[in-house]
Amino acid sequence: MNKQSFLYQLKEGLIRLDEAEKEQFIRYYDELIEDYIEDGASEAQAVKKLGKPSVIASKILEEAFEEGNITPKKTLSPLLVLLLVLGFPLWGSLLIAVIALVASAYVVIWCLPFSTGVFAVAGLIASVFSMFASFFALQDGIYIAVTQLGVGVLVLGLAILSGLLTILMANYFIKISRSFSNKVFRLIRVKELLL
Repeated sequence: MNKQSFLYQLKEGLIRLDEAEKEQFIRYYDELIEDYIEDGASEAQAVKKLGKPSVIASKILEEAFEEGNITPKKTLSPLLVLLLVLGFPLWGSLLIAVIALVASAYVVIWCLPFSTGVFAVAGLIASVFSMFASFFALQDGIYIAVTQLGVGVLVLGLAILSGLLTILMANYFIKISRSFSNKVFRLIRVKELLL
């Protein structure tokens, strides 16, 4: 086994440690291998002197567990698994109801900016059509053509105002959505910690 393979396997074995601790151990064993190589051993011999990376990783994890740096993984008991499976019709429907409730909250939050955005797009299209049609209304009279052009400009102004209002509301509603999402995620994390 070469040094890179050894260090990779060691890093994979230390998966329960945080990145800083993991890198500290990897650097330590990298330096040990380099020291053995400087003393005249080949790379394979240096790695062989250290032993199997899986054994080293398990010893490191044992020590970290005894020191309280890592907590043991919680395992689900067979009884709990059986209760989860049998209770799925109840808790599954409740989970779907909660998801639907959260989704409906997002729909309510975004209903107003969506409506003003649709009005802005529709008003823009209608104003362009109205101003373009005013040229054809000249044959019915100048007053009709000017009125048609005025209505087109008015609708264009309302569409621009609606678009600006949509942008302002969207920025505000993004903040509301983030706040709502953070509250939901915090609630989920609290529930996770309680279990």
